This record gives sequence, C-alpha cells and structure tokens, in this order.
Amino acid sequence: MRYLGQRYVRESLTQGAPMLPPADVKVIILRPDVLIGPESISRQKDETRRYDESEYEYVRLAREDYRAMAEAGINCVQVNAEQAPWADDLGLFYWGGGVVLKFPESLYRSQYLGPTLFLDEPGVGTRDYVLRPRLLKESSFRKSISPQAAFEAFRGHYAEALKGAPFELMRELAARPDVDLGDMHFAQENLFSWETMEATAAYELSQDPQVPEAFVFEPPGRIGTRRTLPEMDMTYGVQIPPEDPLAFTSIIFGFLRGAARLAHKTWGVSIYGQVQQEDSAEWLTHAYDMGATRFFFWDNAALAAVPFGEVLGLARHLRTYANMHPRRDLSELTQSAEVAILLPPGYNLGHVYMGRGPLWGIHELNLERANQQGVKYRTVMSNFFGEIERCVKLGVGFDLLWDLPGLSPQGYRETVRIREDGKVEVDSEGKRTVLAGSRVPPRAPGVPPVLKVTLSETSVAGSLEISALAHVVEKAAPIYYTFGAARDGIVYNNRVAWELYGPEAEDHQFLTPENLAPAASPEGSGGEVRVSFNLAQPGRYRLRAATVDTVGRSTVVWTSFVVSKDAPGRLLRLQ
Repeated sequence: MRYLGQRYVRESLTQGAPMLPPADVKVIILRPDVLIGPESISRQKDETRRYDESEYEYVRLAREDYRAMAEAGINCVQVNAEQAPWADDLGLFYWGGGVVLKFPESLYRSQYLGPTLFLDEPGVGTRDYVLRPRLLKESSFRKSISPQAAFEAFRGHYAEALKGAPFELMRELAARPDVDLGDMHFAQENLFSWETMEATAAYELSQDPQVPEAFVFEPPGRIGTRRTLPEMDMTYGVQIPPEDPLAFTSIIFGFLRGAARLAHKTWGVSIYGQVQQEDSAEWLTHAYDMGATRFFFWDNAALAAVPFGEVLGLARHLRTYANMHPRRDLSELTQSAEVAILLPPGYNLGHVYMGRGPLWGIHELNLERANQQGVKYRTVMSNFFGEIERCVKLGVGFDLLWDLPGLSPQGYRETVRIREDGKVEVDSEGKRTVLAGSRVPPRAPGVPPVLKVTLSETSVAGSLEISALAHVVEKAAPIYYTFGAARDGIVYNNRVAWELYGPEAEDHQFLTPENLAPAASPEGSGGEVRVSFNLAQPGRYRLRAATVDTVGRSTVVWTSFVVSKDAPGRLLRLQ
C-alpha cells in the first residue's frame, strides 16, 4: 500500500488488544459553511479610528483575545506556534505555517486548514506588477492598451498564481529535514482567492476544478452605498437608488454568486476599514442571505484596518443572525438569480475607482477611450449598468459575469450580453433579440440638479493654474455626493465630482479636494464648489463635472478648453 508518499509492505500480522473509544470525548461543533475571522495574528494597541492614513501600533493576539473572538462567533483564525493550542482548545479552525504545521498529525485535524488560506489579489497583481510597469516604460503601450490586453495579461499572471499558494503546504514540508514526502504531491484545495477585482471571479473559479474553492471579495478603497452608488449614477447615466445598500451589494455580490454558480464553488465577502461604516453589518447579513460561506475582516495596514473591537461587534452581529437563520440551502441560493448579465472579458468596475470607472483602475483605460469597435468604454459600461438598473427596479435577482469563451451560464430565465459594438443581445425563453442599447426602466419624474461651470486661469512658473467653479442648484431632491470620511473623520457633502481628460486620449485624472474636504460655499438649495489644478502641457482638454441628487437624477457638464503657449513661447494660456 502507499501512504503519505511512501510504499509500505505488511511483513506480519499480530492479534492485539481491541481498540477502545477515547475517554472524555469533547464534541466540537464546526461550521465550515460559515467561516468568520480576521486576517492577522495581531490587533491594534489603540483602536481609535485613524482617518489621517497613519499606521496603528500592533500587539500580538493574546489567549484572552482568542477567547473573546470565539465568544463573538469568530471561528477561523491565523496562529503562530504559541497561539495554535489556544485556537485548538477553543474549537476554532486555524491556519499557519512553520512549527504550527505538524506532520503528519496536522493533515488529519479537522480544525487545521493549512499554512495559508488564500491567493492574494491576482487581479490587482496583474495591474501592479504586469500592466503598470509596461505603462511606465512604454509610451506606445499607453496608447494601445485595451481591455483585451489587460485580460490576456491577467490570464498569464493568474496561471502563475496557481503555482504559488496552492503548493505552499508541499513546499514547507519538502524543506523540512524531518519529513520525507516520497512521491506525495498535491494542491491545497481549501484556498479562496481574496480579490478586489470582482469581475475576475468567474475566470478565477473556472480554471481549475478544485483550486481555489471560493472567491472572497476584498473592498477596494473607499466604497459604500452613499459614496459609490451616486458615482455610478453620474458616471453611467443610470438612476439606481443611491441610498439603497441592497442595490449596491447586489452589484458586487452578483459577480461572486454568478461565478460560484458557473464553477460549482462558493464565495464570500470581507470588510475593510475604508468600507462605509454603516454598511458593514448590512454587507454581512445580505451576503449570508445570498449564500456566502466566508466572512473575513482585514485588521492591519492603516486605513484598511478594521479595529479589533469592531471586528468582534460585526462577528457577533453575523453569528447572531446566522444562528437565527441556520438552515440555508446553499445550492438553491446559488441558483436563485433569474437573469445573467454578461460583460466582455477585460471590462470591470474600476477597482479603487469603482463607481467612477477607469477599467482596472488604470487611467489609460478611462471611459472616454474607444474600443476596437470604435465604441467608447463608457457606452459599453453604461449598457451594463442600464441592465443592472432594470433588474434592481423590477426586483429580479441577477448575476454578473465575464462572457468567457467556452463557458455558458445555465439555468437563467434570461441572458443579456453586453456587446462591444454598443448593442445589447437578449436571450429570453428561446428568443434572441438584439437591441440598440440597454433597456431603460421607468425612472422617477422630477427635475435633476442644475449645474454650471466657469473657468479662470493664473500663470505659475511654467505652468497654468486652472480654477473651476461649479454653481449647483437643487431641484426636485437634495444634492448629495461624498468622497467618504476626510482626514478629520467627517463625511462631507462634496456635491460635485470632477474629472480631467487630455491632452491625449490616454491622459486622465480625478480632481479631488485636499484632505477630501470640499472647497464649497453652501447657499440654501445649492451653492458653489471650487477645484483647482495645474497644467504644464499645451493641448486640448475636457473637464467633466457631475452632480446627483438623493433619488439618482444626475447632471453632467463638459467644458472643453485649449492650453497654448503665448507668442514668445514661454507662458501657457487658456483659450
């Protein structure tokens, strides 16, 4: 027989005393369908929220901290050698490498999950370690980059990622002098992909039948219902209710649930410090209701960290909810969407710019650029969000997926393909229809806000300082748009979102106020908002200003201008 990579031959058989059940048996209730836990083995020494982007001071989790986590409902923790026995005694799932990994005992312990637990952001790794270095080195790539090029780069990077974390267990054991693996070699199958690029979920879960077994969404930067939905309304011209947290999470979770359904796997969600705080509890329970099985908290890295006490409170909230609703049919929940909305591979929500749109969080893929069909990315994404808006307002469950070659979503009443030529293809009950654009659902009547923009200039040492003044007037409903908590911890109403395009098609930037506090002068039903920026290159520019009310009605104003040099060729001026 073969066992743990070695060949064994029976040489003799001796009749011994019968094996008896162990005494003092301790029953441990394990819930692998609801894994809840933080990421690290440390906590903040001072848990006061830091909005100024400074780092916390951390201390190692002590025995009493693990006990507090267990009492709050946390059941999945990382450990070091000292902490492992505490987690084991408390009946927690735990993970960690080094001396925590005992061979072969750990391989047979139901509570031990492995030396690592996740693939770390393959989509973000593609952008940061493949695409951005090329963009910095190759000016031609800044012009030629496309969603297809980004997708191909992601495919290659992800293939390498599957050679990493899944085999960490084997690498650790092989490096130990006290272990002989023989011919034993296998991937760790219980990993999940912890990823901020939600659109990659279907691809990541479909490339290997076992690894990873789940996809967990990692919130990218400052996102939340009242911050991100207004941006989506302004960016894509839709009218998704900007104060509806279920509408917002349904967009994110639609990618995750759709991927799990396509690949017959599972999904989850995590909470980061920059998530709009009033959203966090709602995220967890809504994900649970939609069939999520993993719920994690990021507890380090400045603004990204959720303070330890908040982790305990959110875990307690979720555990209480899960105990009240224990009998979930995960298969039924995964299959619950009626509509699948398919997006061309390589298009996505924009990572840290979710709601505002440059694909992959790369300015060179800004929404005003045109695809290989000559259609702007904004048009493609607006069709995508238009179909989402329709489902939200009809109350119909929807999944969101990349339209991957060779993978066909099954069991949906309706499949909607968003095409690069600007058209929308609908397959419903055996009938295919090609539409000129997305289907617009009934929208709230009423006048949107009024927005006017004026520019002024000041020459400053070889550059031109432009000051843009927006005058906004509320009409049918109040105006509200925020960048999230500023450095003083206050959430301001910024009222206007600004973007600058030019001078080349690949040039783009968001214009945000210093410290995220607006330069604004409120006046009754409106007011003035000012933003300033410096330009050092002559050329043609376009300034986009947008505002939105609390119903989702938006107004966009484009201001085109030319920056040129004066006759001596020394000073820039505005035309």
